Amino acid sequence: MTEFEWMQKVKAGEKVAFEKWMDIYSGDIERFAIQYGCASKQVADVAEETFRKLHNQLDSIGDEESLVCILYKNALKSLTFVQQTDPQNETLLPFEEDQELHDRIVKIETVKKVPFILSHFHMLDNLEIAAIMDTSLEEVRQAITAVSSQLEDAQLEKRLEFLNKSYRRLKSSFRKEQVFAKPQQEIQATEKLKQSISKKTMISWVAGILVLLSLIIVPVVTGEEFKKASAEKYFERLKSSFENEIDSRHIELGLTESTEMEEIEFNMMLYGNKARVDFEAMTTRYERVIAKTGILNKKKVSEEYKEIIKTVELPSEMAERLVKNPLTNDKVNSEEFMKGYLEQYDILQQSYYMIFFKHEQLIRDAIDNEGGDVEKFMKERDSYPKDLKNALDGMIKQNIYPTYIKEWGSIIPSYGKNDFNANIRSSIHEDFGGFFTMLESAPFVSYPGLVHSLEDSVNFLMEMEKTLLATTLGNEKTEMLSWIYNELFYVIVGGTEPNRIFGTNGKVKKEYQAAWERIASADEGSPTAFIMQIVISEMEATDWTGSKSLNRLETYDVDQALKLAKAGELETFGISGIMQPEAGMEVVTFPNSDFENKVQETYQSFSLNHDLAVLKEVSPLVIIGVYFYANDQADPETMWHLYSKTKNVVKLEEYVNGWSQLDVDIYSLDSLQFGGSEEREDSIGFQRGNSLSVSTKMALNEDFVWEIERIILDPMFFE
Repeated sequence: MTEFEWMQKVKAGEKVAFEKWMDIYSGDIERFAIQYGCASKQVADVAEETFRKLHNQLDSIGDEESLVCILYKNALKSLTFVQQTDPQNETLLPFEEDQELHDRIVKIETVKKVPFILSHFHMLDNLEIAAIMDTSLEEVRQAITAVSSQLEDAQLEKRLEFLNKSYRRLKSSFRKEQVFAKPQQEIQATEKLKQSISKKTMISWVAGILVLLSLIIVPVVTGEEFKKASAEKYFERLKSSFENEIDSRHIELGLTESTEMEEIEFNMMLYGNKARVDFEAMTTRYERVIAKTGILNKKKVSEEYKEIIKTVELPSEMAERLVKNPLTNDKVNSEEFMKGYLEQYDILQQSYYMIFFKHEQLIRDAIDNEGGDVEKFMKERDSYPKDLKNALDGMIKQNIYPTYIKEWGSIIPSYGKNDFNANIRSSIHEDFGGFFTMLESAPFVSYPGLVHSLEDSVNFLMEMEKTLLATTLGNEKTEMLSWIYNELFYVIVGGTEPNRIFGTNGKVKKEYQAAWERIASADEGSPTAFIMQIVISEMEATDWTGSKSLNRLETYDVDQALKLAKAGELETFGISGIMQPEAGMEVVTFPNSDFENKVQETYQSFSLNHDLAVLKEVSPLVIIGVYFYANDQADPETMWHLYSKTKNVVKLEEYVNGWSQLDVDIYSLDSLQFGGSEEREDSIGFQRGNSLSVSTKMALNEDFVWEIERIILDPMFFE
């Protein structure tokens, strides 16, 4: 809780907050009473009455007012009426030198000794003292200087330091329960205190009042001055609080705060950097406000600061908060928790990756020496460089463990699958378990094949799908989950290694048939189930020897099916025609009868009178298909009309006379791609195997018709 939030709770009259505040300041007020000259038997009464007055004032204290200043002001008013100690009758301090200096300070007149006491023993600044005493800054400075001169001691600062230690050894007699007891009369009205007021005290009091009255002609600190100084001091404390937050968390993590250059070098957001950038931007902004207006909305600043500190909350802290207040039946807040948790985990993982990268050779040598045994690697961590050793110690507290990936031949900082994680997973809505599956069990694909068993891989796939269908998050972790999900499904159905799923009899292996049927039996609305039902239907028709849809299937088909499922339009999905795996991207794979039919239909409509309006908003992939279909039909005139008239100056007659039929079959390719449907121009990609030619360029004219800007046929693709 920030200081401002705490103060707000105290001002709001929250008893627990007020009691904690009394625990902190009651000793200070008792010591102030002693230093002022109050008899020890009255100290507790003064402190209790001081806090009682403050508690009764809480409703009328504004946000800009300082509780500490009001507290001391109340104490000073109470002390004006109490009996001062007689040095001959009461010895308070154990050391004679301290008692002697104390007695000398007590005898000094009130308007001088109070600023001196508050400055030296209570660490208040001159502006706060001026506000407490309703006087000017200059009067405060003069009073402190005058007392220092009056005490005439070359070792004064050192003696004051020892005296302060003696004050702090005094036993407290404060009873906070008395503050909330039935209100008593003012201290000065009680019979006990009436009897204690001596003639000497009365004279001193009258003299003090006269001196205070004389200060009326002296300019006092204005409210504007105090508010501005209070705002400036508030920010100094806030800056200190921020540095403590950042430092303590880095120590907990075993990390050092990264520099801006390190973040640029590694091209990643590292832990705490965003918080620092945001905090510095906030302080700069509000410091300009203070300089201009002299005031500060502390509530607004506190709320902003709280949001910044949330960005450095550790995953372990978030997990503890979640387990204490489970969200198993709260889908909305579960998703909100996952968003913050995944973002923080991702940033920390990157920070640990950076440490691992820095010591890459040392780690490789160490893990090779241990034969990939991570436990032995960890046992030797005391011998590693300090930053690596600290990181290895710190990461475990966040459930991140160095994990040896045999397939990659390296160690990575990965999420732990243990009781810690089980507690979090059981405290979140079940729809979001797929995120934990991704963190716990990666990697899933090793090429060739699956990292985990086929049965486990299908379980993982279905968990991820459930989460992807439920989530509305669009962050990097969701994109990563989607990519892993697409890739895992693609490998389960054969992917780039179709022979792996077939047995020696030419049929799909029994274990894969069973796995596919499990996927196909998922709940209605499952995109992978929808695809598998199509594939299985075709497989059964061929006695599990082949499926045209499976041959055409690509990873982006799964992604397209997922998007349609989330939109409630899964029934429109088909593994044919033009796919849009991402925004602006269009892909068609061959063989594809739907696409061929679309090309022929468009050609028939356009070739009648070459009206470009027929081609308005038609995919550039269809237009390039029409171009090659017209070539097959020996129709150079239609081909010419598909060119951009602004970029190609060859006249129709000249083009037709010079035309010769191309020996081209675009359907012998694996796919056509176009990546610029959201741009004014881009290239068509012709793909065969792992090769891609992008020499054909399309441009969008002012009537929103895609025209051919140029065609350069690569002989490797068209022979």
